[in-house]
Amino acid sequence: MKRLFFLLLILSTFSIHLFAQDANEPDEYPQDDDVYIYDSNGAGDRFVKINLGAIFPLNFKKQLKIGGDATLGFYKFFTKDFAFGGELSITYNQSIGEKILISIPLTLGIMYQPTIGNFEFPLFAEVGLASQTWQNIEFFPALATKVSAGAYYRFTDAISVGLMTDFMWIPQWVFKDPSKNYHGLFETATIGLRYHF
Repeated sequence: MKRLFFLLLILSTFSIHLFAQDANEPDEYPQDDDVYIYDSNGAGDRFVKINLGAIFPLNFKKQLKIGGDATLGFYKFFTKDFAFGGELSITYNQSIGEKILISIPLTLGIMYQPTIGNFEFPLFAEVGLASQTWQNIEFFPALATKVSAGAYYRFTDAISVGLMTDFMWIPQWVFKDPSKNYHGLFETATIGLRYHF
């Protein structure tokens, strides 16, 4: 019996040394303060957006009716909150005399996007050129500026859906007499789909 007791004592001593963790070895599992926080956007991430909706003429004294707007855009993040990119829009409005105003602005700009959970709130400032056609008369190039705001919900890493509004200023400086030049002001309300990659 003494031999058995002595043998168990020796085995337990060796087993303690065998399974003991070295004090210099790191823990197998990280502590709470080492947990990685996942950001949905980071430097180098990109997205393509498609927006469809209505465009409202603001300063045409009811000479233009509410029209349509379609926008395609591409942006690339250079930090987790800021991105640079551009958009191509096609808009149309019909006059009370059944004539069509078509505008095609191409703009470049910057986006700042704060995020709360799965909700993203993009804010854009853009400038570029526009082509306008009215009664078979084409105005090009026209200055085009846009400021935009939106709210999106990120369903997956790749897809977000939301609402956007743009305020556009497209002036027509084509006449020598400044009183004949026009400052077109428009507001859009659109539904947007973004693909992130």
